[in-house]
Amino acid sequence: MHGLLSLPLLCLSLAFMARPMTAAPAPAIAIDTTSFSTYFRYAAIAYSSDISAYGTWSCPLCLDASIRDTTNVTFTPSPDDAQEQGYIAVSPSLKTIIFAVRGSRTVEEWLNNLQIWKRALPITNRPTGVEVHSGFWDVWAQLRPIMEPTLARHLNANPGYTVTFVGHSLGGAVTQLAAVDFAARGIVPASNAQLITFGQPRVGSIEFSQYFGKLGFKQVVRVINKSDIVPVEQAFFHLPPAFLDYRHQYHEYWINKSGVLITNCNDDTNGKEATNCANTQITKLSVPDHLSYFGISLPK
Repeated sequence: MHGLLSLPLLCLSLAFMARPMTAAPAPAIAIDTTSFSTYFRYAAIAYSSDISAYGTWSCPLCLDASIRDTTNVTFTPSPDDAQEQGYIAVSPSLKTIIFAVRGSRTVEEWLNNLQIWKRALPITNRPTGVEVHSGFWDVWAQLRPIMEPTLARHLNANPGYTVTFVGHSLGGAVTQLAAVDFAARGIVPASNAQLITFGQPRVGSIEFSQYFGKLGFKQVVRVINKSDIVPVEQAFFHLPPAFLDYRHQYHEYWINKSGVLITNCNDDTNGKEATNCANTQITKLSVPDHLSYFGISLPK
C-alpha cells in the first residue's frame, strides 16, 4: 500500500513517553488555508507512475484548474537506481517553484522507513544533538545529485520566485531534509522558502525540531488528516515514535473527523507537539485517512 510507512514497532510499550519540556511561544501564523488542497495535489502527483505525464503535465490530478498553469516540469528520479523520485516545476499563478518528492512505494523505500536509528545531521556548524532519521536522510542523499542542479536552473530562470517544498508521508520527511540542507548551505534562503507536508512522519530529534524552528522559513505547514496513522505522537506502532526522542516540527494543522480544519493546534517551535489536535486520535488510527486528503486520493 503506497504512501504508508512500515509499522514494525507493535511490540514496543506505551510506557516510554515523551519527556516534558518547556514550551516556547509559537509565532503567529498567516496563510491561506484554502490553498492546502492545491499543495496536496502537487504532493500527490509525485506518486505518478506515468513518467511521460510530467513533461506534458497531463496526469488526471495535473488537469485541475488550481494547478493547470504549471510549467517547466522536470522529473527527477534517483540517478543510481531510479527507486526514488520527485519532480520540480514552476507555478506562475503562485509565483513559486514546486519541489516535490514521492512517498513510500518501493521495497527499498519501505526498508529505509525501518531505519529508525538517528544520525547526526551532516551539515556544517549544526548545534549539538541535532540528529535525523538515518533512512530518510539516505533517500535525500540519493535524490540530491539530480534535484539540486535542477532546482538551481529553475531558480536562475525564475528570479523573485519562492520555493515550496511539498510531500506526503515519506515525501514530506525528505522534502523537510532537503529544505534544511539547502537553507543551511545558502542555496535557498529559508526566508524565501516554505514547507508544506501531509501525513508526514517525524524526522529528527528534539534538537532538530528546535534547530528547524530557528531557521526562519517563510511558512511551515504540517497537515494531518483526521486519524491518519502515520504522524500521531503516542502510537506505539508509529514510525518513528516520540518515545525514541523524535519530534515533529511546528506547525500542525489538523482536519478533524467532521472535516473541519483546526488551525490553533498548540504545538511550538521548541519541540512541543500539539495535544489538542491529531494526538487526540491515538486510539482511532486509520490507514485510509493517510491515503486521501481533501477528498483527493493518491495516484495508483
